[in-house]
Amino acid sequence: MTVAEDLKLEQRRLRIVVLCAFLLKLALALVVIPLFKNRIGAFYGIGLADNYAWIAKSLFEGDGYRFTPDTALTLMREPGYPYFLAGLRFLTDRYHDNAAIVANLVFTSLSAFLVSRLARMVSPVRWIALLAPILFLIHPGVLIAELRGGVEVPFVFLLLCFFLTLSHAQSSRTTPGYVRAGVLLGIVSCVRSTALPFPVFLFFKDLVLVRRWRPLARTAWHTAVVLACAALVLSPWIIRNYRLVGQFIPTASVQGVTMQAGNYICTHEDGRKGLQELDSEAATERNKLATERGYHFQPGYYQFFYDPHDEVDFGNFLTRQVMQQYVQSPSLFARCAGANALNFWFAGKNRAATIANLAVQLPYMILAAIGVVLVYRRDKHNAAMSLLVWFIVYTVLVYMTIHAQARYSVPLVPILAIFAAIPLCRLYTHRTGVSGLEEDSGSNARVSSDPGVQTLP
Repeated sequence: MTVAEDLKLEQRRLRIVVLCAFLLKLALALVVIPLFKNRIGAFYGIGLADNYAWIAKSLFEGDGYRFTPDTALTLMREPGYPYFLAGLRFLTDRYHDNAAIVANLVFTSLSAFLVSRLARMVSPVRWIALLAPILFLIHPGVLIAELRGGVEVPFVFLLLCFFLTLSHAQSSRTTPGYVRAGVLLGIVSCVRSTALPFPVFLFFKDLVLVRRWRPLARTAWHTAVVLACAALVLSPWIIRNYRLVGQFIPTASVQGVTMQAGNYICTHEDGRKGLQELDSEAATERNKLATERGYHFQPGYYQFFYDPHDEVDFGNFLTRQVMQQYVQSPSLFARCAGANALNFWFAGKNRAATIANLAVQLPYMILAAIGVVLVYRRDKHNAAMSLLVWFIVYTVLVYMTIHAQARYSVPLVPILAIFAAIPLCRLYTHRTGVSGLEEDSGSNARVSSDPGVQTLP
């Protein structure tokens, strides 16, 4: 069988796997899980989450971008997902809850094909393009994210599109390639803004590791192009926010809330209370602080204000309060950052959920670490590998400084799946005697760069 025929067979198998996974998850989501929703919800919060659906409902009913009809226009959430949910409401009306879950299943199915493409860019190991998507699809965290109806799943899909676009830009080294990557980054940031500073992180990483002015100048130019195009995509939202509150707010105003939650959980952890209980206490503390400052708002986990200026001012106040604590006590910051680094991978709402997360995440993480080593030994200048590994580092660093729990690591599951598939495929081909490598073809062409410059060349 030729390489081309083998690739076609592999793609056919992948389509079958993705279709079977979609149908099985659809049955679970619409038939089986609802029977146990109350019991499972105590552990993982099944259902539409994080108030995105509230904004979507207001948009659908013509009340504007706000949580409830009587509260002010909000900046707390990026606009992409609420508008998407509002569109689903328009199309499906009373079935919008199930439509959001089905949409998530479609996003994960499409993401599986993108994982397969990225896997081929990382390694030519036989079967990796099939096994990596399977490991992604069967990860319990992905299934929970699909059932939550939250933003994680569409964020994963768009993030994978960005990775592929940026990898192609690295390969071509042309400005139009980085323009496309910037546009994708802007679209990603409309849904969740975590990845927006990533190009800047890559530049400073190269600034530390490379120290050669020509590659650094090229990196700086391409970083500027990516950020400028992302800002152009975000500009309607940025202009709207500036007109609303008179401040430059490129994404969302929720950072103060997340920083206060992370700080409170860290400073009140006593080994007896679970994450959910501490998180609820942090929300109670926020309600108390907002009342003391004289704001007019609806209390809850998120405070819904009657003046958007109050929302931004309260978020800034929470940020300053936490930052002052960390400046006064660097040891406290180190302790909280270390706790967040673990919570990011393992922390669940209670002890049982945390143990379950440990059982799932550790095998993926160990296998992924082995996979990274194997790829590095074979091709240490593999730019796709470098891009994905540095994104893991970047994401963990971001959440170390604010607030972390295991569901925040779901966007990294595709990357873990890619690297975890490598040692498993190697083991299988070794035991069966089948060749572990296949010739590079158009679908798994290498992305190379100058030695030492492996990200934004």
